[in-house]
Amino acid sequence: MGNHPLSQHGNRQKHLSNNPVQRFLLDKFHQKILRLIRQTGVRRLLDVGCGEGFVINYLQRHNLSVAAMGGDFSLDALLWGCANLNHNAPLTNFNIHHLPFPDDSFPLVTCLEVLEHLPDSAAGLQELARVSSEYVLLSVPHEPFFRGGNLLRGKHLAAFGNDPEHLHNYSGRSFRQMAKSVVDIIWHGYVFPWQIALTRKRQR
Repeated sequence: MGNHPLSQHGNRQKHLSNNPVQRFLLDKFHQKILRLIRQTGVRRLLDVGCGEGFVINYLQRHNLSVAAMGGDFSLDALLWGCANLNHNAPLTNFNIHHLPFPDDSFPLVTCLEVLEHLPDSAAGLQELARVSSEYVLLSVPHEPFFRGGNLLRGKHLAAFGNDPEHLHNYSGRSFRQMAKSVVDIIWHGYVFPWQIALTRKRQR
């Protein structure tokens, strides 16, 4: 998760947290991602903004037979993941706006907790759809519940719970509107405090 150069410390901290509530919520999120990927039936995927590769590692530990490749803007996150996570997946340093792959390269492209960091989420999503041949799986924080959760934890109080790295605060409606401008939504739902959308590339 995270394709923004400033987001990596938060991603690593989130996945390594010993807070039982945070670990429970994150596990529920990962379980839903796993089920949705299984639903597609794909055998290959690209995880854009993979950070250290925690999601890829989760999928492999839960016996998902998918050849996964990851990439991220942060070289530090990629190197840490290669050194500390036993996923053995190829990880590449790239920019979400200029993915180094031809059109229709992967049957599934995942992009989790990334689009809210981009100045133009739709432009990033267009590039994800370009390299996908069929599916794009997305997640972003579900607002205002994500900010409310931060406030309850005493986090980002001066910003009323808003993460300073987030350039967009997507409600369910605004996220669907943004996504539908680029791809066709198959399923959209919520795993507190996130929202997830399984989408299909729009054929021209």
